[in-house]
Amino acid sequence: MPPVPKDDDEEEEENPYMALRAAKIARNQSQLKKLGLVKSTSKSTMPFNKSKVKRSKKPLPKKKKPSPAAAAILRRSNRLSDQSNPPDYKEKALPRDYPLPPPAPKRRRTSASAAAATTPALPPPRPNSVRSIDLDIPQLVLGNKNDDNDHDGGGRFSLGHQMEQTGKEFVIYQAFEKAASPEDRNRLEGTRLSFNKYCGVQEWRNAVFLWVNLGNKDNPVVNDFLKDAKQVTWFGGSRMHDESPVILKLIQMGQEAAKSSSSSSQIVLWCRKYQVETKQFTPYVCFGRLGYESHEPGSYPLSFVWNLLDYQGFKNHSDKEIRDRFEYFTS
Repeated sequence: MPPVPKDDDEEEEENPYMALRAAKIARNQSQLKKLGLVKSTSKSTMPFNKSKVKRSKKPLPKKKKPSPAAAAILRRSNRLSDQSNPPDYKEKALPRDYPLPPPAPKRRRTSASAAAATTPALPPPRPNSVRSIDLDIPQLVLGNKNDDNDHDGGGRFSLGHQMEQTGKEFVIYQAFEKAASPEDRNRLEGTRLSFNKYCGVQEWRNAVFLWVNLGNKDNPVVNDFLKDAKQVTWFGGSRMHDESPVILKLIQMGQEAAKSSSSSSQIVLWCRKYQVETKQFTPYVCFGRLGYESHEPGSYPLSFVWNLLDYQGFKNHSDKEIRDRFEYFTS
């Protein structure tokens, strides 16, 4: 026969925990009464019962809308309410026959030759700026054969040699030590040189360096070699246009070098190649001097094609390591 379920009251009486709890509450209440801390329950302390509240069935009186005349006079600003002629801040529409000034004429693009005369020159460079330094480009590219520290007529700066460290800063400082004029070396000895490491072109006082990245397919523009690596492409920066002073300088110097011998060129190409295995660029390699071939005016970014004036000396170098480097970079 199944057990008969017990009442909740019986369970509560038989529960030892509840019995102890009830005894403790009784003791506390007795102690509070002795101390006079127990207040008698009154109507004001009774819980509020919303259901017993009687609500009036009479509807609330509706607010009267002000008349149009009163609404026109009514103002919310205390400062302007007493003024007889308050200011009107609404703009008045111009009549249709109001004479308007003519639109500004559109700026017309000028050719590179005309822009050279109209484009303002850059401000003078700071004393420690690379733009204030003269370089001996033949010595920089071909080296000094009378220097015992040079190997194969140029050491680390001869054609096709790779820099010992990565980055443009190393190239800048080594070029300064190797090929800067004696006056500039004495003037800037121990001084930190100022240059823009984020730009693809670096001006000197009498020369220009072009920086080219190879093998990085993630770039929006891809530099490449043309005509069996006798030519190379180069793209200007995002802020460069046909009238930029550095672009005009490049065209002028490149065209002069193309008309004369390679020894007159003051534009030097530096290339580095992206290595997929290490996900890093190699140090820069000197590819020699450049001559102007062509460019696309009005293109964005500006697209150039340059001739490698030292192509034969690089590709047919007496050092096999340099010949292999040429094949590696141009492949």
